[in-house]
Amino acid sequence: MLPLRLFYLLKPLIPRKLQILLRRLRARRIWARLGRSCLPAAGTYSASFTWPAPYRAAALVTHDVETAVGQANIPALRRIEDELGVKSCWNFVVERYAVDEALIHELAADGHEIGVHGTRHDGKLFSSPETFRRRWRKIEEAARRWGSCGFRSPAMLYDEALLATVNLSWDSTLPAWDPFQPIPGGCGKFHPYLLNESCVELPLTLWQDFTLFEELGFDSIEVWRRQIDFLHEQGGLINLVFHPDYTLSEKRREYYRQLLQYLLAKPDLWVATPSQIAAWVRRIPQPTV
Repeated sequence: MLPLRLFYLLKPLIPRKLQILLRRLRARRIWARLGRSCLPAAGTYSASFTWPAPYRAAALVTHDVETAVGQANIPALRRIEDELGVKSCWNFVVERYAVDEALIHELAADGHEIGVHGTRHDGKLFSSPETFRRRWRKIEEAARRWGSCGFRSPAMLYDEALLATVNLSWDSTLPAWDPFQPIPGGCGKFHPYLLNESCVELPLTLWQDFTLFEELGFDSIEVWRRQIDFLHEQGGLINLVFHPDYTLSEKRREYYRQLLQYLLAKPDLWVATPSQIAAWVRRIPQPTV
């Protein structure tokens, strides 16, 4: 973790264009090393899960609102969701920008869910137990104020021992398998499970939009289609994140529409909210990790 902490310490000094260039070079090396395969190797994962009848798989649509630009772009994505009848989860950062709490209450009143996406999105939440505990108090305060019961760590950074102490209803930080993240790999589980006695882990199971479009430069949602097909067939959790911060063009919004349409066309798929899935997990016996 030391190189990662050093990177986030120096990150404010690195021009944004150079950051993106370096991330693109790294991502394309990883993609080549994977043999351009977006699916995990057989035998390296656990996917099958017992969902409520008549569903064979489940899906979560989530958004990490990283900046004020992303917050201002929420209505554009909501219009698409309203047209298709989708309710999603919106994760807001506590202190990085002026959070529009009226918008949060409006989203909740319309059936969407709210999550907390850390305090500052600066990569330092898990830098030490003391920092984590200090910032977690602010996360809990925001959760109470926003009516939220869930969390996702910024940049999918985590310390499993510290994360296992969270006392919210759900967490959605750990990737199932994502070699492109700052902490590459993941938990190997493409289904929900108990993180501790009170918190359900909802692993992120699709690669992120930033990875596909900004780093790898793809111009379609083909990778997502293949991952969705795999997870639906396996009976797993399809958990995706689409950032409003990067969905500023009509082309990118069309990708989002296509993604939702592809999901909704899947038979026997439960498109739910994090709290709904967490509540279901607690009803059936599950081992604690």
